[in-house]
Amino acid sequence: MLATTRRTALVSALATTGLAAFGDRAFAQDTGSVAGAIDQFAQEVMAAFPGQPGLGITVVERGKVTLAKGYGVKRLGGQERCDENTVFGIASNTKAMTAALLAMLVEEGKVEWDAPVTRYLPAFQMSDPVITRLMTVRDLLVHRSGLTLGAGDLMIWPAPTHTRADIVAGLKYLPIGGQFRGGYAYDNVLYVAAGAVIEAVTGQTWEAVIKARIFDPLGMSSTVSSPALVDRARRAEPHARLGPPIRGMGPQTVLPFDASFDAAGPAGGVNSTPKDIAQWMLVQLGLGMLPNAKRLWSEPSAREMWKPQTLTSWSDGPTDENPARPSMQAYGLGWFVQDHRGERMLWHTGGLAGFISYTALLPGRKSGVMIMTNAEETPVLRSLRYGGPDRLQGRNDFDWIASSRRVQAESEAQALKDHAAMTTPTSGGAKPSLPPAAYVGVYSDPWYGTVTVSLDGRKKQGLKISFDKTPALRGRLDAFDGDTFKTYFDDRTQEDAFITFDIKDGKVVSAVAKAVSPMADFSYDYQDLRLTRRP
Repeated sequence: MLATTRRTALVSALATTGLAAFGDRAFAQDTGSVAGAIDQFAQEVMAAFPGQPGLGITVVERGKVTLAKGYGVKRLGGQERCDENTVFGIASNTKAMTAALLAMLVEEGKVEWDAPVTRYLPAFQMSDPVITRLMTVRDLLVHRSGLTLGAGDLMIWPAPTHTRADIVAGLKYLPIGGQFRGGYAYDNVLYVAAGAVIEAVTGQTWEAVIKARIFDPLGMSSTVSSPALVDRARRAEPHARLGPPIRGMGPQTVLPFDASFDAAGPAGGVNSTPKDIAQWMLVQLGLGMLPNAKRLWSEPSAREMWKPQTLTSWSDGPTDENPARPSMQAYGLGWFVQDHRGERMLWHTGGLAGFISYTALLPGRKSGVMIMTNAEETPVLRSLRYGGPDRLQGRNDFDWIASSRRVQAESEAQALKDHAAMTTPTSGGAKPSLPPAAYVGVYSDPWYGTVTVSLDGRKKQGLKISFDKTPALRGRLDAFDGDTFKTYFDDRTQEDAFITFDIKDGKVVSAVAKAVSPMADFSYDYQDLRLTRRP
């Protein structure tokens, strides 16, 4: 997912990027260009998947902005159209910005990529003291720490009360599930630590630094470092399918706008517009330099950020069903690096509740495409994330819409099977071994905090549960199978969990958890909780 989430003068932008203004929307002048092809494809995708409320697309060709446009509506059922100034959450596309801030500090001699994190954060600790000593600034960015997928994300999602300091302090309790520098597992919490490094060496907040060092120099006046700063009148509203039968299916629903992502800002807090993000794409494709010859970071730093660091996957390459399947994929400093149909491509996705985004850059062409959406519609993003780079290459030889329909149907069918298996009690729905009052108590995990189980006065012999630092995760706790219970959170936009209690000598001593849905986002990392009952 998850999450990490100012503007140039309009006249200047139009004069230098080849855009023609029509009211509050911007279009490519040459409909036969790459931008015209992507524009047409975006309209085809919107028509093919009418459940998608809106999206924004930006195209850069050969170092010039040729498209910055909105499609659809900001809110399902509404009349207000998305345009090039509509604000979307870009979530983890923020990570490349945090990496760029560090690159600038490296050039100034304030940070070293391969210096230990403890040089800048003396209190920094991982759960393994050896890893603590060896962890470098570079290691914070490349997903090879030994943490498991999404480890610690319950400290940043959904809308917990943990501070940035809490998240960094919690690292010393997160279990190491892999080998340090021995494999890939995506995380968000170490990007929060990277933001803390930036704050330590500059004496300023990450929010102040990113505004001063990236947003302001690039003229990104509509871009903000936190959802809380988004102009309500200009933002797109988030949407998702909440079920039934499971989240990801069912009718499209407008979600509450989550403005509480400040603590995890360096991992995914930025919100931007199609027009603003063009300036970020230009400086990336310009190896740190803008078209006006202003340089934010050096060419060597740009290439360092693009250099593969951690191998993430490999394959035999393209197939008839997926001609864009890469033979190699790796992670650099805030970017994935892979081959796309014979060319090097840099890319990243971003996901928050109701927002999905995707950036793809083809450095050899100095071209790229950025997609922002206001709904969790996987086939829409998949169609555009492959069809967009194809059209940057002048290709239109594969039906990504049909392919995405097929993949989505297969995925949903498998999810329904998995969900049926997961929600079928293996013991036939056996009764709990103890009366409800026996499960009441405060359960603690040192990295997350406390989870409280109490009697539910609304229901005879019932229980309720509260993830105490996450107000959204509170509700009923229903008997499911023996000593496994199932949450039913009051906020039905959240993913429910199974809670399994461990009983010794007739008393509950601890509990573990896991998500109920097979489609639950990895940021619901219930499985990392090791809850010990307090005396």
